[in-house]
Amino acid sequence: MIPLLALVATFPATTELVFVRHSETVANATGKYNSRTLNVFSEKGKKLVAALTPQLLKAPRFDAIVVSPSPRALRTVAPYLVETGQKATIWPLLYECCTERPRQPEAKSFSYGAVFTLPSDLSAANFTILPSENRLPAPRGYGEGLAQVRASVAEFRKRFAGKRVLVVGHSAHGGKFLKALTGKDYRVENAKPMGFKLNLAEPLPQD
Repeated sequence: MIPLLALVATFPATTELVFVRHSETVANATGKYNSRTLNVFSEKGKKLVAALTPQLLKAPRFDAIVVSPSPRALRTVAPYLVETGQKATIWPLLYECCTERPRQPEAKSFSYGAVFTLPSDLSAANFTILPSENRLPAPRGYGEGLAQVRASVAEFRKRFAGKRVLVVGHSAHGGKFLKALTGKDYRVENAKPMGFKLNLAEPLPQD
């Protein structure tokens, strides 16, 4: 992993990825996961967002910003977007997955579910929802979750080669996403930027 500010000088063929997991929620802090805790920041989480925004402001401007449709991910990056006047594309393939047990082999495909909308406390001026990508992934079990991760990695390589990209996502999906791109395991902490230089012309690392 590379310090955030060290990503300034890279070769044109290098893809610069800054990955940020959403800030700490009440669910993360208490271990109680339900509709009242999943997308509400803890007091620590609020402070982490406040600290994250100036860190991102010091970094080189991104060519693209993509974020999971989860409200907790959207709210993590929203202050930075407001501060800079940028827009992030909501990318459903970044949605959290792979938290189920038992762990099954990777499936050949995965399912999609409901159409998502932007939470009312966030501004449409800061987020883009593509009409062709407006449904939440709904993998049926761990194996389909792995298929979702594989799809997100393939699309990332296709869309963002040679660019500087900010990705805001989750721990389980994010950890597997990063391992697929780098071949290494990482501890993905709340609201802590992780910087990588990637050569996407190289084959995917194998487990």
